[in-house]
Amino acid sequence: MAKKVGMSGHNAGTTGPNERSRLRSEVDALIAHLYGLTEEEFAYTLTTFPLIEQAAKDAALAAYKIAAPKSADQQVRGLIAAGESAILEFKSSARWDLKENKASKVIEQVIVKTAAGFLNVESGGTLLVGVDDNGKVLGLEDDYRTMGQRPTRDGYENWLTTLLLGEFGKDSSPLIRTTFHNIDGKDVCQIVFKPSPRPVFVKDGNSEHLYIRTGNSTRLLTSREAVEYCKQRWP
Repeated sequence: MAKKVGMSGHNAGTTGPNERSRLRSEVDALIAHLYGLTEEEFAYTLTTFPLIEQAAKDAALAAYKIAAPKSADQQVRGLIAAGESAILEFKSSARWDLKENKASKVIEQVIVKTAAGFLNVESGGTLLVGVDDNGKVLGLEDDYRTMGQRPTRDGYENWLTTLLLGEFGKDSSPLIRTTFHNIDGKDVCQIVFKPSPRPVFVKDGNSEHLYIRTGNSTRLLTSREAVEYCKQRWP
């Protein structure tokens, strides 16, 4: 069994009693989660093993709590803490220009380009709206105020979906998932993009452009680069 997992032999594994005890607690906790036990059910199950020391039971229960699935809001908080990357982008707003203090089509177009960039790469990606470049949560209140009679999450999602599908086509709908999360009392919109099975272009007057996500930014490809990229990405 040891060799099956790449070890030279059984002695190559963890042999120290403290480390073995820690690993055993983690394994017990993971198994409890796999069986769908609640914390109360797992705690009760541990009491049915009288020969196991209480310290080992306490360690298993502590490991269970650590391994517990995080809520959606907690997961978004973790994304913000991790910072922007090739698969994660922050935007302060999707419509409101914070410098000009008004709604702006330019800001909307930035969102569209970012979305296209994620759709066009094999990894896809996540866009968090309501968070600035430094990871400060600003919320969506400014954007909400531009929603007319529906300054709510529902109105915002409807507007955002219309914007993106109007640009990329309704068949792109399965590739885009929008959720809202309360972070420090403020709304943050999370948009998750799956890789597109076809090139996604952004319209600019009579022209169409191809954007991709590279590093922690969205890049416009030249005509030649776009042709070569499409050959490799969608052979």
